[in-house]
Amino acid sequence: MASSGIKKEESTTKPGEEEFGYLPPPRELLYREEGVKEKLLRKTKENPFVPIGVLVTTFALSYGLWQMKTGNKRMSQNMMRLRIVGQGFTVMAVLAGVAYGASGTKPSN
Repeated sequence: MASSGIKKEESTTKPGEEEFGYLPPPRELLYREEGVKEKLLRKTKENPFVPIGVLVTTFALSYGLWQMKTGNKRMSQNMMRLRIVGQGFTVMAVLAGVAYGASGTKPSN
């Protein structure tokens, strides 16, 4: 038999690799998943007013409950009102952040 002069190229893929060529690459190669701490820091930088509202709400609730337990009804009532204000502030901050994010403008890093 005469050789045709065409040299057969050797495959550079590993055995069994061509079987899964249709699969996408693993997620680790596409992006890195962020942890809880990184996500919290990123979200705080994106909308710093939400954590402030949460802290005000938590403080007012805790201190108001403590004042209720000690019998100071006037201060307890004032703290419950402050809690409502803090909750409203937090909800408005979340809505403002969603509206800002939906507008398509992103802060530059």
